[in-house]
This record gives sequence, structure tokens and C-alpha cells, in this order.
Amino acid sequence: MQEPSETFILGIDTTGPVDSVALARGEHIVASLSLRQSLMSSRPLLRLIDVLCVQAQCTLADVTALAVNVGPGAFTGLRVGLSTAQGLAVAYGKPLLGCTAFEALVSLVPQWQGGLCPVVQARKGEVYAALYHMDGDGGQWTLEEKLPGMVVTPDALCALIRERTLFLGSGVTAYRSVLTAALRSDAVCLDLVEARIGLAASVARWGTAQGQRQLEEDPLRIQPFYIRPADARLPRIAANAADVTSMTTGGAAAAPPGGITR
Repeated sequence: MQEPSETFILGIDTTGPVDSVALARGEHIVASLSLRQSLMSSRPLLRLIDVLCVQAQCTLADVTALAVNVGPGAFTGLRVGLSTAQGLAVAYGKPLLGCTAFEALVSLVPQWQGGLCPVVQARKGEVYAALYHMDGDGGQWTLEEKLPGMVVTPDALCALIRERTLFLGSGVTAYRSVLTAALRSDAVCLDLVEARIGLAASVARWGTAQGQRQLEEDPLRIQPFYIRPADARLPRIAANAADVTSMTTGGAAAAPPGGITR
């Protein structure tokens, strides 16, 4: 059992091929677990959380808040994680924070000079991506969003790059050769262990960094950040002569759940 004064955030990520859960106190990950879906006949997410709490010697009643990856990512997994997190938050009377995959990924880069591009693998030869610029010196680093979340082909994404850019996320593993061939030295591809074990630890750390800023959010108001709704025809726009699908024009699924600076 943990002391009441300690703050714990339960992080959940089910948006990729690995389901992961983690419990964080500040920057410290108390415990984390991941399970590849191909090894499961079902998704025992609640069981995974139970085992996590045993490892951390706490109960869900000790958790201060929950944080869940709301996407973009696999539609089914995204819904499973979000609905589970909402159910637990309501049952235990806990706040729920919605963290986008982009926020979880960029939080892994404390310092960088130049472009920053989280890339999440999507279907149909496309990726989910957003573009940022990070600048700073010493202990002062700022992150500015240049292009919001979009679904785009790797080639079209390369056409949007205007500076030396750090790419990270599951899309890098799949499309490294495309990025480096098109951008050469302007593409810095970062291999992340999180791309293989899930983003729950990053989501949990992100949650602890929010402080009281979002802790009063109604769990049922957290919405999935799909970018590309399943089986729906999206508006098409031309960006720098590249065919890019963007969901910045509106709609319930288009707006991220908060935390990304416009």
C-alpha cells in the first residue's frame, strides 16, 4: 500500500501491436508491463492492470489519476483502451487524462534543435504524423507545433520537411529507408524501445507532468483522436504539391483531447 501523499498515474496504451500499462510517480516508473496481441486470444487488459498493481504494491484506489493514449492508432485497440480507462475512472472516482500518441512520443525528447516529427504507422501505406520545431539552450527548451496531426504517405510527409528533423515512432521502423532516401542528412531516425513495448510508460510520465492542469476532466468527455475515421471518405487537400489528408477542418474526431500547443 502506498502513502496517501504519493502521486501515482496509471498509463494505458492499446493503440499499437502491443498492449502496455505503467504506473508512474513523477519521472519514476514504478512498474510496467506489456503484452503482444498476437500472443492473446483476447485482450486481458484488466488482468494486466491487476498484475501491474501487485508489482507496484498498490491498488487502483491508490491511483491519483489515469492517463490513456487516445490515438491516433489502431481503431479497435484505441477503443478498448479508452473504454477500459473510462470505466475504471468512473468506478474508482478518478480523473482521466487523454494523451495523444504525438504527445507521448515528443515527451521522450527533452532536448533537440530543429524539426521533430512523431510518426505512427497507419494502414494503406500511410502514417499518422505531426510536425514540431524544438529550440532552446541549456535548461530552456520550447516546442512549437508547425503542422497538426494528419494522415499522409511517407513520400508526401518528406515533401513537407523544411529543416533537419528528428523522426520517432513506429512509422520510423517501417519507413526509415523512404525517409533517409528522400531527406538524406536532414532525416535523423530515432529507434525507440517504446515502439516495441508500447507507450504506456511515456503516457504515465506525461500524466504526472500535467499536475493539476487537467485532473478534473470528466472521464466520459475524453474522445478518441482518430484523425482518419474508419471506412469514411475524407476531404482531400493539396499541401506543397503533396497529397495529404488532414483532419484540421473540424469534426468530433479531429480535435486532439488537449495538451498540444497550437
